[in-house]
Amino acid sequence: MPVEIDNMSPSEYAGAMLFRHAEATVTYEEGGVTFVPATLNMNRFQNVILQVNDGSDVALSWDESEDTILAYDLTDGDEVAADTEVSIRVTGIGR
Repeated sequence: MPVEIDNMSPSEYAGAMLFRHAEATVTYEEGGVTFVPATLNMNRFQNVILQVNDGSDVALSWDESEDTILAYDLTDGDEVAADTEVSIRVTGIGR
C-alpha cells in the first residue's frame, strides 16, 4: 500500500532542486510501505529525509532501490509489526 499524504506544503526551490514537505500517517506493512516520487507530485528523488512526528520509538529509512519506507523499533532494532501506525514528516528532494 502506498503512503497516503495527509498534508503537503507548496513547492520550494533551492536552485534547480525541488523540495517538497509532507505529513502522513503510515499504516506499516511487512517489508516496507511504497513511496515513489509521484506521491509528492515529483518525477524523481535525489534524496528523501524522514522524521517521526508522533514521538514513537521508531527509526525510519528510505530504500531507494525498492521505493519503500522502512520502519524499525528502536528498542530491539527489528522491523515494526505490520499494521503499526506511524505519523511521519517526509521531505522529497529532486525534480
